[in-house]
Amino acid sequence: MNKLPLILALAFFSACASNSDTREISQEEEPSNVLEKMTLSVDTVIIDSGETIIDTRNLVEYVKKVYSSVSEDGKLLYIFDREKLILQEIDLNSLKLVNRYPFELEGPDGVTRFVYTFRILSSGEFLVTDLLGNAALFSESGKKLRSIKPNGEKLLQNTNLEPYSINSDLVVDKKAEKLYSLPRNFRTKEIYFAVMNSIGQTGEIFGIPEFQKPFNFSVEYNSGGGGSSQGEQLRLQKPNDLVILSSTFGNSVYVYDPELDSLYYKVFPHELAPLEKDIEIKNQVSSEGEFQAEIEKLYTQIEYGEFYWDEIFQRYYRFARIGLPRASRDSPKRYEFFMFAYDKDLELKGETKLQGVTEIPESGFFKDGKLWSYVNVEDELGFAVMDFKF
Repeated sequence: MNKLPLILALAFFSACASNSDTREISQEEEPSNVLEKMTLSVDTVIIDSGETIIDTRNLVEYVKKVYSSVSEDGKLLYIFDREKLILQEIDLNSLKLVNRYPFELEGPDGVTRFVYTFRILSSGEFLVTDLLGNAALFSESGKKLRSIKPNGEKLLQNTNLEPYSINSDLVVDKKAEKLYSLPRNFRTKEIYFAVMNSIGQTGEIFGIPEFQKPFNFSVEYNSGGGGSSQGEQLRLQKPNDLVILSSTFGNSVYVYDPELDSLYYKVFPHELAPLEKDIEIKNQVSSEGEFQAEIEKLYTQIEYGEFYWDEIFQRYYRFARIGLPRASRDSPKRYEFFMFAYDKDLELKGETKLQGVTEIPESGFFKDGKLWSYVNVEDELGFAVMDFKF
């Protein structure tokens, strides 16, 4: 590993006073705020791709989340190149590209040109969805193992949603025994949480009324021949045992416990950062100038990120940011950043405001107790590896 330049290290986090490693701290000795004296070191690693080029243009924020995933043992990273239809397998221990598996565009094993998500399951199979609402499980060698066709017409019959929305944010659990999704309609502000059996023919549709709030923070501008729109992100994750429904809107979540078959709503008692956005926004505007003005309002409001699960410390982590007011829209954006820690039952264990930070991870994964976050190192695939000390 090579040390990151100081500027890049500070771009992720700043260091505070040293403290003992929590791996050696018992539950009784754990401080009330586990992040209060957090320190960390940041290294950078670069993936050796040999004679092959890993197209780092594919690793924009969205692609990192939906076309890359890590095996359950944390040893292998898979990145799907949807332009070339090639699955790239990277050994995270040797830091080398070790295999490339071609996939077919059409035919019985075709993934189509409209791949929307491509993620590995703990079984070693890959969940592939497309923009047309289709989903299937594939082997790493590109063979379609079975199609997944949730019965949206039956499951959503008591809602006003279109049947195809049953596949929105589709997640398959570790054993491929249950399916989860967030069927919704942004225009009618309807959203539900679906829990289905492995083939999506039976299940239960839960109302999640608190998640109608994020719809109030969308802005849309239509100019006849085009337009723009922006809204809050809604997320469905299963980083460990619990299914977590979250939003950029605020810190509140819906949590589904598969063992108990129960869904509950939770607001975290954060003290350092606002709990949610608190501003009035015009949902429909009539000009590009109005649209940009409303977006600028949202920029200065809290924005919560996704959850990360650390198997070593048995904790969830989450980051958030608030934009600082700017003299003009042409001025550089600057933020305040926050970090939060929760135990395996999603009880708040710590929070901190990160000092001297200009950027936080927007996507990544934990391996051996360290957070790996994608970075572009002179057009080579690399990772900032962050080692936390508490």
